[in-house]
Amino acid sequence: MNKKILEQFFKENTIQSDMPTAPALAHFYLALEGDPQANEKVRAVLDEAVFNEQPEREALVFAERREIEAITTCEQVIRVMRRHTDPMNQHILVSKALAFEDEMVPELIRMLKTSMNTGFVETAIRVLAKSEHDIADELIDIFDDMRYPYAQSMVLVVLGYKADETCAAWLIDKYKKLKRLYPNESYCEGAYYALCEIDSRFYPSGKAGKK
Repeated sequence: MNKKILEQFFKENTIQSDMPTAPALAHFYLALEGDPQANEKVRAVLDEAVFNEQPEREALVFAERREIEAITTCEQVIRVMRRHTDPMNQHILVSKALAFEDEMVPELIRMLKTSMNTGFVETAIRVLAKSEHDIADELIDIFDDMRYPYAQSMVLVVLGYKADETCAAWLIDKYKKLKRLYPNESYCEGAYYALCEIDSRFYPSGKAGKK
């Protein structure tokens, strides 16, 4: 039944954009982090390219990195997450957050209900996606209470990695709702990429749709 629902969804819906949207990038980075070797290679290439183009940035990046590595509490991690962090240090910040996983995960879920801080949301979903905690039901429970549709979109992407195939109909409903409420935004794509990931995870052969 769920596979038929997915097949029908992908027949009726596609993503067409000249530039990667925020949900598309989130899906890409979460997928990349699921492959540590590929992630390390991509980071090494990007680091070299950035430092070659912006040599003055290197000292700032490593100063910030040392600050993150010196963090000793969950509260300190959250403070850093709420400010602008250099993208080259995001993986360091995510790893540090996961060092306090049991304390961090429920706090991030709570904060996502009200946060309008885009940078915080983007880091939070990377932490939640890598967490070993079973958080799908909690994310679904808070979804309708979330104030920021961007955060809703990012949480939907995470659910692609955390929810099971029985959530397909729920995700499709959120796709339709966000598309109707925000026709000029890409928020609904969070659900699209979640459905792509669920399709890939549960139906790896004879895939219902294409990413």
